[in-house]
Amino acid sequence: MVSKSSDIPIYNQFIGLVQKGFATLDAKSQSEVITFVQSCQHSGGGFTNRAGRPDIYYSLFGVWLSGAIGLKKILENHKRFMLENEEVQKEPVEVFAEILIRSVLFKNEFKKPSKLKLIKMALQDTGRMSIFYRLFLFLLAFDAFYRNKVIYFFARPALSFYSPSAESPCSVHAAIAVARQKAGLCTKKEAKILLSFFEDGKGFKAFREVDEPDLLSTAVALFALKFTGADLRLVTPTCLELIQQNYSAGAFLAGNGDEMRDLEYTFYGLLTLGTLV
Repeated sequence: MVSKSSDIPIYNQFIGLVQKGFATLDAKSQSEVITFVQSCQHSGGGFTNRAGRPDIYYSLFGVWLSGAIGLKKILENHKRFMLENEEVQKEPVEVFAEILIRSVLFKNEFKKPSKLKLIKMALQDTGRMSIFYRLFLFLLAFDAFYRNKVIYFFARPALSFYSPSAESPCSVHAAIAVARQKAGLCTKKEAKILLSFFEDGKGFKAFREVDEPDLLSTAVALFALKFTGADLRLVTPTCLELIQQNYSAGAFLAGNGDEMRDLEYTFYGLLTLGTLV
């Protein structure tokens, strides 16, 4: 169940829903997922990207998945990777991923980043990853450490007047819907906008004009809709079909024709499933 409480970080709610999604799989599929996640851990402890190299961004999804399905040894191995790469220079997106990983692996054993540092990283354009990914990770990191009601109270004026551009992807609208809910603002308009990215028989799409849905957009849209109290019954059959169509021997595909198996979309597939059941 998605909690609207400020006491539970959003990323922890993600992990809980992935755990719930994993629990709905049959024993054979669960075993395949475990095997796939284990196969994505490099000998040095990090999780690999699509090129097979250790990658902090993909490690974030590996850690979340491992935490959700109880792979404690995998998590212990990853601690070594984190400690060995503490001094490596990183891009803002990698720093966000590292912060979120540490919040899982080391709990309160590290100093939380300042609000100013988080904001500066979100706005820093390095050209390595889109602003949408940076804002997504910023929201999760900020919520993990500064999720008290006072912060959201002061964010209310900005959230009241801010509206993403028409060209913004589904994921941005999902983030705004969650932030508005956290701030105690009405989210009916945002829910309606999110549903405009849905196409019956397909799923949620990153942009309205594209033909194919994808699991990232579907997962975050469903989470935001459930978080804001929207009724998911009309979209559930299509989204469950999308999940079924894109399961591939322990992993989930993107859903938009991309046949590459990776940790990120496996996370989104289980998050989608956990949100719907």
